Parts: sequence; structure tokens; C-alpha cells
Amino acid sequence: GYEDAIVVPAITADNFELKHCLLTLVQNKQFFRHDKKDSHAHVRYFNKITFTLKFPNVLNKSNKLMLFPFSLEGAARIWMEKEPPRSIFT
Repeated sequence: GYEDAIVVPAITADNFELKHCLLTLVQNKQFFRHDKKDSHAHVRYFNKITFTLKFPNVLNKSNKLMLFPFSLEGAARIWMEKEPPRSIFT
């Protein structure tokens, strides 16, 4: 599954967790990979959201890699789940 494909850099923060409201925010604009959906617009929106996240001792890249799977649904999620283990670093 996608959790095996994505490689998240180590997080050195104490007691770090992604809050439910962040997951909900990302899930509200899921990308389904339909022909009418613009993947570039989806990534721009996702970057806009994740740019605002600032946690001590947590790389923004880590936030993005943890949250991105929650932004996918349908064919896009199926694509992600078929990716080889430890193949996504950015």
C-alpha cells in the first residue's frame, strides 16, 4: 500500500502528531485522477496548505509526505497503492 511506498524523513520532534483537522482539510479537496481534474491544480492547492504548516523539528517535506496520500481518492489512490515499496521520497 501507499504507506510502504512513501519514505518519510525521520522526525525528531517530541510528541508530534498530525491533527485530525489537518487530515480533514486535505481530504476536502481530494484528487480522483479524472480527465476533467487538473493534477497540477491539485498539487498547487496541496502545496498551499502544507506551506502553512510549521512544527518544531519537523521538515515540511515530512508533513507533505505524510499528508499526500490523504489527498488522493479513486484512480489516484489506486495508482499510489501500486507504487513499489520505498519508491517515493519527494
